[in-house]
Amino acid sequence: MISHIITPEQCATCRLCCQFTRASQWETPSLSSKQENSLRERGIPLMRREDGSATLALRYSAEEAEDTCAPCPLLDPGRGCVLPRAERPIECRIWPLRLMRREDGSLCIALYRNCPAICDEKAREDLIREATGPLLPFLQRMEEEIPAAVRPLHPAYDVIWTAGAGSSKK
Repeated sequence: MISHIITPEQCATCRLCCQFTRASQWETPSLSSKQENSLRERGIPLMRREDGSATLALRYSAEEAEDTCAPCPLLDPGRGCVLPRAERPIECRIWPLRLMRREDGSLCIALYRNCPAICDEKAREDLIREATGPLLPFLQRMEEEIPAAVRPLHPAYDVIWTAGAGSSKK
């Protein structure tokens, strides 16, 4: 979806978005019912969030420190995500973009500022242009199709677009 801006090779060297501490478990992707069924059939461990939505189950042992990372169960250390790109959770396909909700309830598109692939200003600008242009209708539909994918705005993200307000780059 955005692989012409952030290449699969760049993602494969980082995998920041594929590992979660206990505190960052909220970032595990939300699954559509179709994805949930497909992953269950494959034996991928899933869990339910408090809101009832399905996500990937992470494995932590009781003795590990709070900041210990658990990898996504779809991550193969040698080759990256085991799913074809088209079958990956939408949040994975659009990373480092994320649909979020501001405190006033408005929908926004936010950009994770610490993604190494966008530390280059040109890549960041290209991604913002794509998200607020050609990709915008798709991102807006996500709110209806996978409501659990919309998360509360988090301080690690920069708002790049807000519903009803157009682009509001930080």
